[in-house]
Amino acid sequence: MEDRPHTTSGTTLDETLMRENLRKARSSRGLTQAQVAESLDISVTAYQKIESGKTRILNPHFTKCASTLGVPLTELVNGFSPVKDAARTIEEMKESYGIKMKVQESDFLQEIQRRDREIERLNNVIKDKDETISTQKILINQLMGHLKD
Repeated sequence: MEDRPHTTSGTTLDETLMRENLRKARSSRGLTQAQVAESLDISVTAYQKIESGKTRILNPHFTKCASTLGVPLTELVNGFSPVKDAARTIEEMKESYGIKMKVQESDFLQEIQRRDREIERLNNVIKDKDETISTQKILINQLMGHLKD
């Protein structure tokens, strides 16, 4: 059977993707095709035809498949559950960015301390230079005074 996208309420559904999502959901839960077929009250062959594409995916069993596998129908259609995945993703992002921000803040504080030490060192170099120049001016003035005498 050819995989043709079907339109329902203006939305194109990819049956190949839906069958793959069904297979992944079944496998990730450690269920065999026979176990799912039994829970759907259909033959293993009938279930295999659903997963292989020989039977149209949009049949009365698809909603029951979602229920049997304990996943929202949207997860079988889309490959993910938008609300659940979005909430989990947001929490993961918050945690990840929180950690990154703490590391970055620590790095910035260390950089500020390093630069403060470097500024202090450079100020000491300038101070030493100014003292050397001042001392040399005094010596030059004394030398000039001796040369005039």
